[in-house]
Amino acid sequence: MPADPALKAILSGPFSFTARPEPVAGDLRMSWGIAVLILALLHCRAKKSNFQKLQFLAHAVRLPEGREDVRRMLKGTAHPADISVRVEPWLNRAVAYAHGLKLVSVDKGKSVALTEAGMRAANAIAQDKKLLAEERKFLSEVAPKLTAAQLVKIWRMEDLL
Repeated sequence: MPADPALKAILSGPFSFTARPEPVAGDLRMSWGIAVLILALLHCRAKKSNFQKLQFLAHAVRLPEGREDVRRMLKGTAHPADISVRVEPWLNRAVAYAHGLKLVSVDKGKSVALTEAGMRAANAIAQDKKLLAEERKFLSEVAPKLTAAQLVKIWRMEDLL
């Protein structure tokens, strides 16, 4: 069977490949997600947190505007109802991977805590000033200060009713 002339021309022609960077969606960057997760837990009381607080931190840490809004709320210059909040799908995957890597433990699907290995990894990230500078700064400032009452007001937006 004779080969198709167009196919023969394509297959016999010169071929080159140039690698180009391709952006990866944030929710697929598990190295970033796991790092943010364990840094958040490092700064939470008892090195553990519920999913509500983690989801709030995960959303706020992503963008400079979100980080600034939360800082203003904690200073009292913004109202909890002014804060943007949403569930971040990447966080659940980061928790699952971190749990698989034994960096965190999950208690009855309600709370997440750092393990010894997670503490070592989080401390290593926190001490390296070149890694996640903005995220580290934000989480160290905000995570210890967020109260359960503030989170309830933010998530339920009771003041809007």
